[in-house]
Amino acid sequence: MQDQRKEEVKKYHIITFGCQMNLSDSERMASVFESMGFHPAPSVDEADLIAINMCSVRQSAVDRIFGLSKKFLEMKKEKGTIFVLTGCILESDKKKFKIFDYILNKDDMHQWPSVLSGSLIKESEYDYLKINPKRTSSFQGFVPISNGCDNFCTYCAVPYTRGRLVSRNHQDIIKEIQELTRNNYKEIWLLGENVNSYVSPTNNQINFAELIREIDKIPGDFWLRFTSPHPKDFSDDLIDALVHCSKFAPYINLPAQSGDDTILRRMNRPYTKQKYLDLLDRIKMTFQKNRKGLEGRISISTDIIVGFPGETDEQFQNTADLFKKARFDMAFIAQYSPRPESHCYKNMPDDVKKADKRSRHKELTALLISIGNEENKAFQDKIIPVLVFEQYKGYYLGRNRHNKAVKINSKQEGLVGQIINVRVTKTMPLSLEGVLSEHED
Repeated sequence: MQDQRKEEVKKYHIITFGCQMNLSDSERMASVFESMGFHPAPSVDEADLIAINMCSVRQSAVDRIFGLSKKFLEMKKEKGTIFVLTGCILESDKKKFKIFDYILNKDDMHQWPSVLSGSLIKESEYDYLKINPKRTSSFQGFVPISNGCDNFCTYCAVPYTRGRLVSRNHQDIIKEIQELTRNNYKEIWLLGENVNSYVSPTNNQINFAELIREIDKIPGDFWLRFTSPHPKDFSDDLIDALVHCSKFAPYINLPAQSGDDTILRRMNRPYTKQKYLDLLDRIKMTFQKNRKGLEGRISISTDIIVGFPGETDEQFQNTADLFKKARFDMAFIAQYSPRPESHCYKNMPDDVKKADKRSRHKELTALLISIGNEENKAFQDKIIPVLVFEQYKGYYLGRNRHNKAVKINSKQEGLVGQIINVRVTKTMPLSLEGVLSEHED
């Protein structure tokens, strides 16, 4: 019965939770499934095989998978749907997801065809990143340069789900980017949990700064971005490489996590609030000095956790003060949730009230909106390049080089995937609005 069911499987569907690294992994999963003769299903209901690419960074993602369990159980009973769970999975969660037929390690992706067909396999060493991905976009490409993390921030489960840091061969990275440029991709993201700790395993002289310089030599007109860096690994040499890389779009996500020195120490984040601000100043001053116009105004976003164990009102206000001084363009604010297997989960009680977490989240969001309302005025009436992502009735949505969301009022067809010039007619705290322009600033 099991073998017969597998022979009938023809369509697959992948549900991806979490970060851009997971999105990139899902593109490689799609390639593996299609190499087995599966075809993509446009919806879950039409799929014979459903793969869940899981994220364990936040409890909310885990809860959403539990929320789908009833529907999945019905599909198994009605049509024998096969369910695969992969991605960032905590050992403690594996025991709970009994509905899945297979729980597979992404690092063994090259062996999935054998596993799913019931063949016996031997363990082997193989880099799953060598699998050629099936791209979900024809103009935005994700290129993993490393996998895993050695930092062991006390709140984080990534080292336990993705493992220790492993950097990818720089030659493979360059080849993948060259392939994207040959296919006229407009935006390329370099991915890693601690992306700027990269060192090529085949040439230790190629660190992240040198990799940026090598990528800048690749012919083609594309925007280069990366995520996520760690402040402790953000060297002056890297700042120099970025500012002189013509392809690098002036946007950096630089996670702070907190603005309080005591909380940072308890998080195992080896910097202080002042050192973080000093780093921001060096980045901003270097871009102002070496790039012209809006290119010299680098956009900075951050990640923040509110309600970390033991966080007092006074300590939270230090984070609010960080917002005021750093003047972030965007912030991804999370209310602390304990992650099984992390140091915090085992050693620090989740003792901040949910109401306090919500109010702190709300206060930082209000600060972000107030700052954004002022900072985005710099774009008013400017003509900016925008990469168009989506078309709606009467308008498009895209992002500029500073990674700001831009609404483009236009009924013209065929703009998705193109870089167009837009004259900004309106600024909002977290986005811009404009119309097509035939000119450049």
